[in-house]
Amino acid sequence: MSKQSAYSILAQAAPQYKTGQATKKAYSLLNKLASNTSGWGKAIQTNIKRYAAMGDFNPKKSAYYQNAYQTLRDSYRNQGRAAMQNAIASAAANTEGYGNSYGTTAGNQAYQSQLQTLAAKVPTLYSAAANEFNNQKSNLANVIGLQQAQQQTALDNAQFRVGVQQALDEQRYNAAVARDKALRELAKLQLEYDK
Repeated sequence: MSKQSAYSILAQAAPQYKTGQATKKAYSLLNKLASNTSGWGKAIQTNIKRYAAMGDFNPKKSAYYQNAYQTLRDSYRNQGRAAMQNAIASAAANTEGYGNSYGTTAGNQAYQSQLQTLAAKVPTLYSAAANEFNNQKSNLANVIGLQQAQQQTALDNAQFRVGVQQALDEQRYNAAVARDKALRELAKLQLEYDK
């Protein structure tokens, strides 16, 4: 071999460390998963905003409380009206006339009795609505925690993939360095042989 062939051997040497395409993709996936723009990130941010917007229990904003209270109120009002009419009718039968104050008083007392029964049930209704609200809030917090755990698992997997790809890139580079060293030795031997 001539000097020219020795130089062509050296031209093939001197490897450059290169990040492989698979490593670049793994980095890209890792960065995306770590940002708030990923599917997990967006879902978590949305649920955190929903959780913060829930605030504390407010019966005026609770559809559960409002619907249950309205149903209970309507029921007791109807029962109160029926009790009032029965009391007035009973008083009229006992006093032989509808227009007396005894019937009106007895009817009002029967109606008020039903409304007092309703008022006594409101704290229980409030507690039930507050418990329902707190359960919903707790469930949302659990969903957020689960989403964060799933995102972390995805991040750990992506980080592992990056590490594997980096190790493969390093192995390729080390193999190229070993090849370079061997080619340099071969070129050196060739040059000494050609003397």
